[in-house]
Amino acid sequence: MNTRFILLASALVVLLIVGCGRPASEPGREAVERPEPASPVAEQSGLDAMTMQGIDLYMHRSAPREGVPGRPELWVRADSLTIGERNTYLFENARAVIYGRDDTEEVIIQALRGDFEQDARAILEGDVHLTAGTLQMRLSDIEWTRPDDGSVGAAHSDSPVIIDDPDLQLNAAGLRLYPDTREFELTDVSGVVRFVERTL
Repeated sequence: MNTRFILLASALVVLLIVGCGRPASEPGREAVERPEPASPVAEQSGLDAMTMQGIDLYMHRSAPREGVPGRPELWVRADSLTIGERNTYLFENARAVIYGRDDTEEVIIQALRGDFEQDARAILEGDVHLTAGTLQMRLSDIEWTRPDDGSVGAAHSDSPVIIDDPDLQLNAAGLRLYPDTREFELTDVSGVVRFVERTL
């Protein structure tokens, strides 16, 4: 069954086909199956090791019950990482995966750099490329935030967005992404939408 995103922009509602049943990329599947560290720096031998290579950072959903680990909602794989202040981590050359409610890889993001605050937010910036099925987006930055109440997080950007898809060529002033409901919300949209008949 095809995965669908709903693109909402003012009075324009466009149904997007963004993926088939298989995961979008093998690295994302490994993020679910591999043993996950309790902390991004859990295996470091001392505080003097401030810069690390090939680091995985995770943000998990709230555990369904005590003693049961929550499923991942965000995974960031960075080539290099530096420990910052107040439980933050600065990284470079990153690939991030945003998961849907069924552990499906809804969105893949690549960026030159960013920072990660454990259980709170992740910012990716610098030549950001976002992929959701056939949908491609280019923007300068995007931020993933988790609400204080522990509910599922969402991604947003207030920077210009270029959207490219076989059926869409759009420009927008910003976006909001809700992976569990498979929705993109765009603001100040202009461009071309091609309506084509699809066979289910």
